[in-house]
Amino acid sequence: MRHASIDPQYHSRYIGKTDLSISEQGLLEIERVKEVLPSKFLEGKVYLSPSKQCLETYNALGKHEYTNPELKEELKEFDFGDIEGHRLQDLTNENLSQFQEWGNFHPEFHFPNGEKILSFTNRAEKFINLIRSSENKNILIVSHGGILSLLLCIFLRLPSSSYLNFQILPSTIVLLELYQTGQVALTGFIRCNSQRRCEWPG
Repeated sequence: MRHASIDPQYHSRYIGKTDLSISEQGLLEIERVKEVLPSKFLEGKVYLSPSKQCLETYNALGKHEYTNPELKEELKEFDFGDIEGHRLQDLTNENLSQFQEWGNFHPEFHFPNGEKILSFTNRAEKFINLIRSSENKNILIVSHGGILSLLLCIFLRLPSSSYLNFQILPSTIVLLELYQTGQVALTGFIRCNSQRRCEWPG
């Protein structure tokens, strides 16, 4: 699940490492999530990004007394470095050429003072190995649009560069079924957000 919506002033801005509170709209979204999220996931194993928006989202869902959520650094959003907080229309031509390189998804690419693509994909792979080795049957992940899209690509055996083709709205639930054979099926995509388009990252 992607965390609930943040304040509209941050929409269309590249938000990766910045900690932000969820908005009033986000709290309304979570009420909808409560109606559709199977309770078994709140009662099972829970992994969270350590960001403020993810912690607030999980807390607003209501904790189960037997659940001990685990914070995972691997679930942090991509670090945009000097691009952090900027809108696409505010960027210089030099910045825009960097975005083209980002789209090419070369492992060594990074925005100035930001995270390398290789680091981003490595931590996603590390987290997926954790999930595959887990004995827990029901797992809830609360994280960010970019890393969730990358995890989805890896689970579905799509090229990692395809993660830019996924736009997971805030408070969207993605349901996957993992089989002992290693196969993964996408079994549900539940949108609990009224936005017409996705503001990602954030």
